[in-house]
Amino acid sequence: MITSSIKTNLILKEIGVTRYSLRSNKEKTKDKEIHIYQKGNILTLLDIGFDDLPKDEAVLLKAIVGAINPNESNELIETIKFDSSSHVQEMIASKKTLAGVITFTKENLEIQIPLPIIRSKTLGEIIRNPSLKKPLWENIKKDIIK
Repeated sequence: MITSSIKTNLILKEIGVTRYSLRSNKEKTKDKEIHIYQKGNILTLLDIGFDDLPKDEAVLLKAIVGAINPNESNELIETIKFDSSSHVQEMIASKKTLAGVITFTKENLEIQIPLPIIRSKTLGEIIRNPSLKKPLWENIKKDIIK
């Protein structure tokens, strides 16, 4: 007895369509992405690309970095893929004349570099809870604006 499933497979086979296909054996990459916004000598690490940030978060980020480097006009926006925090460390080390790094990421990257690193809540969390601005600003004044 021919079932409807067998009939369907036979018809599809006749017209050259395979119903099932094997998955490729490509190795799945475990790369993660981190987004960078740099203005002057301040590098920030973000979970979301600068161009994809909601307007209020982008304004906050520019205000924070602009308060540290008010006269700097050059901006660098990029995304890097990494598989370990050592790759992120290498990327930061390749940047010249940095005064410090501020991370606005959910994931706590274990970065060890000779520059001041300020680990902050995400920009969205800071907007939802403005009391988080004060400790962030105190860390910036203590570690970066000496």
